[in-house]
Amino acid sequence: MTFTASAEVIRYVGADPVFLDVEEGSCLVTPSGIDEALNRMPGIKAVVVVHFGGQAADMPGIMKICRARGVSVIEDAAHAFPTRCAGRMIGEWGDVTCFSFDANKTITTGEGGMLVTNDERIAKRARTMRLHGIDRDIWNRFTSASASWEYDVVAPGFKYNLPDLAAAVGLAQLKRAHEYRECRQKIAEKYLDGFRSLPDVSLPLVHGRGEDHAWHLFWLVLGPGARLNRAAFIEALSRHEIGYSVHYKPLHRMTYYKETYSLSPELFPNAERHWKGCVSLPLFPTMSAEENGFVVDTVRSLLS
Repeated sequence: MTFTASAEVIRYVGADPVFLDVEEGSCLVTPSGIDEALNRMPGIKAVVVVHFGGQAADMPGIMKICRARGVSVIEDAAHAFPTRCAGRMIGEWGDVTCFSFDANKTITTGEGGMLVTNDERIAKRARTMRLHGIDRDIWNRFTSASASWEYDVVAPGFKYNLPDLAAAVGLAQLKRAHEYRECRQKIAEKYLDGFRSLPDVSLPLVHGRGEDHAWHLFWLVLGPGARLNRAAFIEALSRHEIGYSVHYKPLHRMTYYKETYSLSPELFPNAERHWKGCVSLPLFPTMSAEENGFVVDTVRSLLS
């Protein structure tokens, strides 16, 4: 499941999803936004919370609201490993948490991901659905005394099991996850210090401690009064051989969501402002102090 900076999705069972705008600066859904949606539409059964850029949404506030109403919480934590919130790791809060191990995530297996839950009913269903809907997993089929060829398909499942080689890569990465996070935090702190005074340039809004942040992304949002517009800034970064990206084109601009659910930019002013001006800068654990400094000095010279 992938959601972008446009909105988090609150879904009815058997009905269309409801979209919320995100907090300006953090691109996170807020408890107040969820509370307002639940008050307007009490039939909502599940909330999808996206942790953006490595920072967690306000999970204590969100869980309090949802638990009081019997609403399930699904966390999209593709950006949020290892991230903490209120002293607990992301993965310990919601009913289900989904992590991504894509090649550009904080740890990687090349492709794939992980689902975590404390609900045995959900875990059992996920184990069945990840391998063709078969009622016995591979480990059971080839270690049990019963015949490996005797199994049943009990649901219309998928092929979602991670290959052993990719899992081995992931286990090696897992051992260094906190080391990598600390490296990214040091880079992000130099960016924050170096760019704080740039005119009409917004930096990521960080709630709480920097060490609770996974620092998957670091972006600038160029306002209308910035020295360069986004296109000119990107062109200048390219001339200086500095990598960049744009995270992300929001859902309300994607053809399927726009046409299916009649979404317009006016419904999502915070996501729209972010989209029009955002540029993500290089941020990776092996980035040297010299490379970090070069990016800071170059961006300052372009935007001061």
